Amino acid sequence: MAGRLQVEIVGVLAFACLLFIFSGCTRCEKATALNLYSTDSISSGDIILRKSYGMVSEVIVARLNDTVDVSHCGIIYRDAQGHFNVIHALSRKVSETDGMQICRLDDFLKDSRPETVRVVRYINDTTHGIIRQAIRYLDLKVPFDEDIDMADTTRFFCSELPIHIIKTLYHTDISDGAEKPKFSVFLNRQYFKEIPLMQKAN
Repeated sequence: MAGRLQVEIVGVLAFACLLFIFSGCTRCEKATALNLYSTDSISSGDIILRKSYGMVSEVIVARLNDTVDVSHCGIIYRDAQGHFNVIHALSRKVSETDGMQICRLDDFLKDSRPETVRVVRYINDTTHGIIRQAIRYLDLKVPFDEDIDMADTTRFFCSELPIHIIKTLYHTDISDGAEKPKFSVFLNRQYFKEIPLMQKAN
């Protein structure tokens, strides 16, 4: 009896070790995959869409029941040093900082499922007004809108940020007045064109 129990314990431990090894390899692949891609075609003011690996993302996608597999978005910002960043809004439930924040594009993509990443450009943003407004809200440290209330412009949830900026600057409601807009509004060809992001380097 004791011998069988020992065998079972050893089997469980071996399986756990295998899982650890394989999950570690997956993380390594995810961390180094960015070396295969180029950002030559993107610019400040572009909107980046993605789904991450967490349970929160799964819940958001399920609740939205959208035509695209996306749970988060942000606005791309190329700084004076040429580094690409993402300005976005996150809840304190999933971030150390509540509301408006900035991260490197590399870090944003490392937490993204590659097959879900898309970049779009608002076709009427010819004067880079979107990024200027995004930086302004970042400087103001606008908090996250936990109530997901489009009528409350003192706080933003992630997709509300670009929707609000476009509505304010260009007097166009790309969400058509939706209380809880879906991410597919950013794929409307009337307003946006898709920009290639993840191109394999030669």
